Amino acid sequence: MMKSTFATLAAIALTALAGCTQGTPGGPGSTGKAPAYGQTEDTFNLTVPMLSSSLQQGAQADATVGIKRAKNFDEDVTLKFSDVPKGVTIEPGNPAIKHGETDAKIVFKAGDEAPLGDFQIKVTGHPTKGGDATVEFKLTIAAKDTFTLSTPRLSTSVKQGTAQTVSIGISRDKTFDQDVALKFGDLPTGVTLEPAAPVIKAGAAETQITLTAADDAALGDFTIKVTGHPAEGADAANELKLTVAAKE
Repeated sequence: MMKSTFATLAAIALTALAGCTQGTPGGPGSTGKAPAYGQTEDTFNLTVPMLSSSLQQGAQADATVGIKRAKNFDEDVTLKFSDVPKGVTIEPGNPAIKHGETDAKIVFKAGDEAPLGDFQIKVTGHPTKGGDATVEFKLTIAAKDTFTLSTPRLSTSVKQGTAQTVSIGISRDKTFDQDVALKFGDLPTGVTLEPAAPVIKAGAAETQITLTAADDAALGDFTIKVTGHPAEGADAANELKLTVAAKE
């Protein structure tokens, strides 16, 4: 008898846990709260992944909102999202689960400055008639994978009428593997750069540039801003120190 009672209680507990992951039911037959077990006739529940969906800044992620229809419920259900973190958008703007469909596909997009952390987004399903259903969608926003540029620690020296080769390195986060185009700030008068538009290719750790000083190049110590522009995401920058010395 005791074993039978325990098994019954366990089954009810598991059912209740499953109901919690579905949120609050909606539809004409809904009373505004979840039943003790099963689904009430002429209602529906929205379903979302039990585990948090992860999204990096500057990236996008596909997600699915499903629907569980009880007997006699077969209406269109429009979806609305609230408590969405700043900098995150959802496409399409007005998703719906049509009559006869089992889910809706959506895309979360996070901007480069979207806040980091764990968030709960409220998903509301509005049927053609009857009450709304709600469920909580868990979303985690992580820092974007990016890169940093490295330049020689000491000033690079070049004499008038000569050239000097310099390496510009890159340190990549785990999943960052893009081409990075380099742009150099104002060069001293009489100093030129080759190649004019250098690129650190995907998978490469560095690229080399050649600085050439004309016979009448400006003398002195200079700081040149080096900016790395990836195919996607934010730029990174560093400084290249250059000394132009008089020719012998």
